[in-house]
Amino acid sequence: MRTSTPSFSNLIKTPIATIIILLAISLVLLFLPSKFSNQIKMTCVAPIRPLQWATCFCSNSASNFFDRIISAWQDARIKKQLEQQVSQFKNKITEQQDAIYKLQNKLQILSKFQAENRNGKTSVIPADIIGYDTSNFRKSVTINAGSKHGVKSNDIVVSNDALVGRIVTISGSTSIVQLITDTASRIPGRILQTREQVIVEGNATGFCQLKYVPRWAKLKKGDDIVSSDIGGFYPPSIPIATVVENETKGGALFQTVKVLPKVDISKIESVLVITD
Repeated sequence: MRTSTPSFSNLIKTPIATIIILLAISLVLLFLPSKFSNQIKMTCVAPIRPLQWATCFCSNSASNFFDRIISAWQDARIKKQLEQQVSQFKNKITEQQDAIYKLQNKLQILSKFQAENRNGKTSVIPADIIGYDTSNFRKSVTINAGSKHGVKSNDIVVSNDALVGRIVTISGSTSIVQLITDTASRIPGRILQTREQVIVEGNATGFCQLKYVPRWAKLKKGDDIVSSDIGGFYPPSIPIATVVENETKGGALFQTVKVLPKVDISKIESVLVITD
């Protein structure tokens, strides 16, 4: 009976045989002279060298790419944090500047009033405006001074030494000021240049109007109106408004006069309450 010799391809299909062959090759290479073993290694490695180079190149490129992404993300996060810190510092500086401006304005108003009323027997209470009415034009404001600060009903309110209005409602810590532009406001006044006695009346706009100005009064644009002590309600000589327009209609006994308040209500932040 004739037996066939197993081929090499059949042998390597058997795991054990494959392991034995690889071990045998390893032992042969181990005991070969270094000259021959190095040549064999170079010959075996040469075909896969481009693959190794490509693998290393792709690995390095991917590593650099992800490093750049991580670095960019970290830079963006640090930049955002720094921008937030800068924004917070700017807000704090703005807040401090606003507080300084308010304090300077309050001190300026107080010092100006005291300088112009050195011989006066009145006292003043500084206050800040903390609220406005919701009408189309501001006819009243709320201040942060009330009965516990010494404010009383009908006390006069000024700013920059000019008339703002009078106290009409009081609580413990706040008060409501009726502005001179309120339609219910009527203030006895006097035209500084001509000395005519008039009534300054609000008309719910940014202006006021004068009542009872005789048609023969030589009134002109730029004339000043100050408060009058007639009736004993308002202190005398407080600046109120300036004439901006006047005319006499037909046979009317009185002129129609439009005046602009000395105080821009939309801009003031602090006031003084004049108390007896």
